[in-house]
Amino acid sequence: MRTNTREAAVAALQGVVAGAYPWKLGPARRLKLWSDVPAAMRPACFIFEGGQELSSWSESAAPKRAMEAKLFVYLNARDPSVAGAALLNEVMDALDAALAPQGADAALGRNTLGGSVHCCRIEGKTLKDPGDLDGDALLIVPVKLILP
Repeated sequence: MRTNTREAAVAALQGVVAGAYPWKLGPARRLKLWSDVPAAMRPACFIFEGGQELSSWSESAAPKRAMEAKLFVYLNARDPSVAGAALLNEVMDALDAALAPQGADAALGRNTLGGSVHCCRIEGKTLKDPGDLDGDALLIVPVKLILP
């Protein structure tokens, strides 16, 4: 697979997210409905590829292709001794750490997903539903992938 392609970028994101948390299912590239993910298969993670845009960082910079992805995380929050919000915070902390610049990327101040992208970061508003009413916790994390 050629590097710096859309598919290489999403595959690299999938690899990083896979190591971020002990998922029972995923991260999968095909989004599933709640009803299709039994509680025994949670925590589950799905990567949904959303929009795409062409942008420039400055007047002299070459245009960058920006891909939007969303990480859908389903958690079982039925244990009354653990708040669903605490479970969601644990997952968010793990994703923050996994997507933080590391190694050679730390000097750049951006995560390149091993050179697959110019930059990958959590960007935008994260949706958190702690599952207080039904025991089904949901986290939707927006991720932006900037390709060279």
